[in-house]
Amino acid sequence: MKAVRVGTYLLASCFACVVSISGQDLDPIRWSIKRADAAPAVKAGARFNAQVIAAIDQGWHLYSLDQPAGGPLPTRIWIPENQKFKLVGDIESPLPQSQFDRNFNMDTQFYDREAVFSLPIEVAKDAPSGKTTLYVNAFFQTCNDETCLPPKTVKISTDINVAGAEPLSANNSTVANRGAIDPRESETSLKIPQDKAVNFDFVDFDGKTRKFSEFRGKYVLIDFWATWCAPCLADIPKLKELYEKYKADGFEILGMDAETLTGDEAEEPVDLDFAKTQHERAKQIVKTRGVTWTQANSASSLPVARRIFNVKALPTKILMDREGKEIARIGEKDDLKGIVEKLLIANK
Repeated sequence: MKAVRVGTYLLASCFACVVSISGQDLDPIRWSIKRADAAPAVKAGARFNAQVIAAIDQGWHLYSLDQPAGGPLPTRIWIPENQKFKLVGDIESPLPQSQFDRNFNMDTQFYDREAVFSLPIEVAKDAPSGKTTLYVNAFFQTCNDETCLPPKTVKISTDINVAGAEPLSANNSTVANRGAIDPRESETSLKIPQDKAVNFDFVDFDGKTRKFSEFRGKYVLIDFWATWCAPCLADIPKLKELYEKYKADGFEILGMDAETLTGDEAEEPVDLDFAKTQHERAKQIVKTRGVTWTQANSASSLPVARRIFNVKALPTKILMDREGKEIARIGEKDDLKGIVEKLLIANK
């Protein structure tokens, strides 16, 4: 059966999840870093404070380090390992504002215009004299009243003058690198032709390795979602209704928890602690909202999204026929219930 494209599944603007389209990124937050004092140098083994500054475009929000679970992702700032600097205390952050956020249907804690974070840092005792670059990573999500961007990581840096070297020039004091942390080589897209059946391995939320071929003989709606994607969460009641109504007729849903999908293959989040936190967050959402269909964890969902289906935006839902071939893609603006019911009835 030949696949059909329903709506504008990838080019549709998503109410609360937007990714890069045609290489144009919305970038409403600009990060920088600087020494908090005016001393020309810092001794090896000594401590100093650095200020990480987020300049936020008007109308956009950056969420606090203590943003409660269940809504937008909290901001995280940390110093990567394998450098001559380390964090030696708690990060001091400004007092956030709080108000009801209709994107997530809850109160959120956020900053606007500017947020300055103070980091207590220690220089390694064996740090060489001279200019040494301090790298700091910031992971964050940002929203305005109508749109949320996918989470991303930026690496910001500044040269620190370790005692004995010449003072820094003003032109070199602050550098912001907007690339993602730990880039890896881009993977070649392995999108399966739409007239061929697909199969792939995944790990479910119970930690069991599964195969998509287990669903042969059934119509399957593959749902790429994430905990930070508000319209993905808003679709859960519709999915529950469809699942309960058509499960007996051979209809299944496979949830693909795509927490790290940002539309940029070079942009991988964060660290193992973050991955574990998001996995637990996704499991909690599935449990509390009564989701009973199979869920694939984020680590196994990401290569499926990128290499097999070339998914670049959330939410994206792909309807597969009984042979494992793609029938249709359903975007955030499309009539999910109407499209699924029409295709299921037409292809019985």
